[in-house]
Amino acid sequence: MTIRELWPYLQKTEKPIYLYGMGNGADTILDKLQSLGVQAAGVFASDAFVRHQNFRGYTVCSYAEAKARHPQMIVLIAFGSSLTEVMDNMRRIAAEQETYAPALPLFGGDFFTLAYAKANQDALRQTYALLADEISRRTFCDLIRYKISGDFSYLTDCEIPQQEVFDLLDLQPGSSYADLGAYNGDTIAQFVQLCPLYDRIYAMEPDRKTFRKLIANTASLPRTTLWNTCSGAEPAFVSFSTKGGRNSAVGTGNTIAQWTLDDLTQGAPIHYLKLDVEGQEANALLGARQTIRQYKPRMLVSAYHRSEDLFRLPLLIHQMRPDYRIYLRHHPYIPEWDTNFYFI
Repeated sequence: MTIRELWPYLQKTEKPIYLYGMGNGADTILDKLQSLGVQAAGVFASDAFVRHQNFRGYTVCSYAEAKARHPQMIVLIAFGSSLTEVMDNMRRIAAEQETYAPALPLFGGDFFTLAYAKANQDALRQTYALLADEISRRTFCDLIRYKISGDFSYLTDCEIPQQEVFDLLDLQPGSSYADLGAYNGDTIAQFVQLCPLYDRIYAMEPDRKTFRKLIANTASLPRTTLWNTCSGAEPAFVSFSTKGGRNSAVGTGNTIAQWTLDDLTQGAPIHYLKLDVEGQEANALLGARQTIRQYKPRMLVSAYHRSEDLFRLPLLIHQMRPDYRIYLRHHPYIPEWDTNFYFI
């Protein structure tokens, strides 16, 4: 199968290029286009967000206004959503225009290009060989095709509802759960629903504002321990950018404490471990290696923050416990921001 690489194609096209959406994703796309010597024709937003504001020198318009100027265009989706109505709107636009959802590294500077895939082909092949079932292998290939091409139909082809992975997790009464990147407690609520007769819950959330929500949302849950700290490979103090939401991450900002899961739990058994720590998954795994080696917890590990996550994370865990069965699933989201490895 021939895959058209997105960025070189955008350098050659004669169609006007519009960005759909504003914010960090649009900034990254505009910077990338600029580095390639490509000038975008404009930026449009969903009707509810159009106030004809200025974004990076562009007056933000509606899709209808963009289409009136350029009936045929290339649309680059510059934000992410799992909302059915938003994804349906993306697909409606794609039915009228040539539309892509560029795969953007949320952390790290490496775009997953064809050259990047070739440079890491040995690690990609090793990862493919470790995957436990045909769905994982098909998802892996579709994700690579998507990342290179920006064609989000590959995501649609491999997406499955998250509920379908709960049978894989097979959480038993008496399980203990560690949630690294607990956010406001949404995944804790999910765990309690799946395993109401749990033993203990441990959760780490570094963002102070979000941590207050986490405290409030878990106040009724017994045997729950919360830490307002980063998860990493070793105890340290790190700079943290507090944004009061899912975009908070290690970077520039206030200095906060970082701890390892192994240090905080001090050998307590963990049966289910979730890591969604905004690009720090590899470091957090290193900080949980004793727990992983001793207890082999079932794990959900986010696979989309960095380009290398698709191969680095499973290979790292395989080194710790080569007896894991490794599954890869993409849940409904455009772009690929709800793609997880499940270790069983």
